[in-house]
Amino acid sequence: MIRTTLASFLKASAAAAVLSYVATPLFAAECFDEETDDPKAGNATAVVGPEVGVDRSSGGTFRPDAGDDMFSQDYVRTGDESHLQLKLCDWSTYTFSPNSESAISEFYDAEGAGRRRVVNFVRGGVRYSSGRDTEPGDTEVEIQDSGVTMGVRGTNVIVVEIDGFVYALLEGPLRDNSGLSPKGLVDFWTENEEEIIARLKRPGWVVRLGPDGVSEPFRADEELLKKIYDAFLPVIPEGDGEEQDYAGDPLEQSGQGAQEGEDGQQYAGRRGLQKNENTEYLPAEPSGESEEDPELMVPVGDILPLDLLDNFAGQQASPDGHIFVIAPAQMTVEGGASPVTQDGVVMFQIAIDWANRTVAPEALASFVKFDFTVTDPNDLSQRSMSGIEPPPEVIEAFLEAQLASAGVAFTTGANGFSVFDTPAYNLTVRQGEGPTVTVDVSSEFSGQDGNGGNYILAGGADDLLLSPGEGELAYFSYDLADLYTQDELSMSGRGSVTIQGQSTNVISTLGAPARLTGWSVAQLEVNFADRTVGGGSSFVAISAAADSAIGGANTVQYVPLDQEVAFDTGLFGLSFYTLATLTSDPSIVAGEAMFGPGDGVEGSIAAILEDGSGNHLYSEAFLSQTSFNVDPISTIAALDSQGVTLGGGVFRFDGGFGSSSVQRADGGFSFGDAEASIDIDFDSRTVGGGESYVSVLIDDMFSNYTLDFVEFVGELSFDDASNGAGVFGFGDGDLSGSNVENLMLLIRDGSGGAGESADVFFNFNDGMGGNGVGVVEEMLRQQGATSFF
Repeated sequence: MIRTTLASFLKASAAAAVLSYVATPLFAAECFDEETDDPKAGNATAVVGPEVGVDRSSGGTFRPDAGDDMFSQDYVRTGDESHLQLKLCDWSTYTFSPNSESAISEFYDAEGAGRRRVVNFVRGGVRYSSGRDTEPGDTEVEIQDSGVTMGVRGTNVIVVEIDGFVYALLEGPLRDNSGLSPKGLVDFWTENEEEIIARLKRPGWVVRLGPDGVSEPFRADEELLKKIYDAFLPVIPEGDGEEQDYAGDPLEQSGQGAQEGEDGQQYAGRRGLQKNENTEYLPAEPSGESEEDPELMVPVGDILPLDLLDNFAGQQASPDGHIFVIAPAQMTVEGGASPVTQDGVVMFQIAIDWANRTVAPEALASFVKFDFTVTDPNDLSQRSMSGIEPPPEVIEAFLEAQLASAGVAFTTGANGFSVFDTPAYNLTVRQGEGPTVTVDVSSEFSGQDGNGGNYILAGGADDLLLSPGEGELAYFSYDLADLYTQDELSMSGRGSVTIQGQSTNVISTLGAPARLTGWSVAQLEVNFADRTVGGGSSFVAISAAADSAIGGANTVQYVPLDQEVAFDTGLFGLSFYTLATLTSDPSIVAGEAMFGPGDGVEGSIAAILEDGSGNHLYSEAFLSQTSFNVDPISTIAALDSQGVTLGGGVFRFDGGFGSSSVQRADGGFSFGDAEASIDIDFDSRTVGGGESYVSVLIDDMFSNYTLDFVEFVGELSFDDASNGAGVFGFGDGDLSGSNVENLMLLIRDGSGGAGESADVFFNFNDGMGGNGVGVVEEMLRQQGATSFF
């Protein structure tokens, strides 16, 4: 099939058909700026062929000319070899194929310019290019005799009769005032307007309407596509008698009438306009006086050009704002006999830094989270336990995409407009009502598993308003269906429990995000008697080895989660609590604590902490009830007091339970032992030094792998502790060898007071391309310094 544009068709068929065409002026579709009682619905923009007619409700039937006004209650029809294109007041475009009929049933009636817009499709075929966003209750196209209404957002769709059925084909996105092609969708709902019964989101997919209702969306094969285009686009003889198919591409005149000039990328101003007797807006006559160039005003719903986005940013009193939304999502799994789909939700929190003209200024504080364990964005407690979930490879790949989607400068907007397309999401800023903007956000990510399956994750939301600040949450991978509701948390235990966990997943989130060598440790108290979480011994701590991403030095940060919060203060009706409510410490940038079932109570903490050097460190640790020490972290003040009680002198933290593991250069894992002994000198107020050490012994005979090293730990002052607590970070410069890169020491209270025990968490390399971790917990304080030799 040869496809041609509308312009080339008009040229080719001029000798064979009666033709009328007008390039819509910049102002033509703006019908009701000042008066809403005019029933005008839009204009005819192209009239092609001998049989084009309009039945007017006031009486009479006539053939329209291009540029003629169209009104509510007009009934339009085309005959053989005839086409009609309308551009209506919501900026939508309807291109009718031969032998078609439709009615403009209602359009901007006297009760208000935004009340309803309805076009009734009767028979034949129509290509529809959407105008402003549509939702149930703000209808667009009614399919005759079916009781089904179609709403189209930001895309083109063909509706055509074939063999007694009506097919709706999503062609693909239309251009808007930016000249770009944002993603769109088509919704179908019934007369009660309460439920969307089908949704098209991917070009080339269709639904079928018939006596049995609306089908599930399915991909149109080549045979069906040919039928649809043959029915919608019948061949018409050209001047030389050769047949050529008519594509009628509305992208040549996209339907964004109030936004387009000749290049399709201009935007309309409303200054210097005067009203004629038909309420059309025409350029005012020159006054003869010299005037400054009028400021360009962007109609509501238009994408902001970057210069106007910059102006808007300069007017904001708050340095930043953010969007937060939970929206429906869908996962399509390809690679089997037929695609499999799974409904779910997607959570967006994306900040805009007005002061620095940046979208998503910080990785993982701006994030996208897909979750297919729940399906209702309005009720996250409704679990989908039988659904499929993305495999770890896809989740990890999407996390990498998010790290690559941070720090997006305004100047990178596509084609000079506020459209920011990143590996993880697309964000578009539009003109809102008055001095506001709205944001559209969507994500469509494709990732593969290890068996050749392709997973497509898609979801989004439009018309979002910005809230002040950057948002309180941080990216998390914990499944929402694994969370307790607040009532379930209340019934899950008695008394008080403490859950603890660690992670080696540490990421620097400012600037260019970077994965770091480090550790995070967290614990949380849950008091079932008082129905509170947090407080007491609750904390989160993160350490990292020296890296250029954090200034070239190792770092550590400890934050007490010292505020008890009630069970029923969780977000979304779940046991989901922002870290900002669990602590008054300003080192918390963003994050949340979550609780769910397991062996007792389990949970997760995802956090971004700011260290004392301005670095931001992210980690997510999974927590469970443990037999290991969960006593509170000692404060430095308490350690000083304990030193007085003990009469000063040198003690050591020794013994405990140690283990190590390494991922070898060949990708395999080997496991072994770890030991440590760390001095504490109450007289000199230091930890480490002397013969303090850590050691690793791994002897894996099955993999023919052996690792055996000891490194001595240097001395740090009490004043080097993080945040006034017994949490210390040692870098490679504080150790005697070249294996250990990062070590975090936690000193805890006990029944005998402060500094009764300690834990050590460290990262190392094996010198052969492998990397490992070591842990030694519950090292008890003992009299005297470490004696290694």
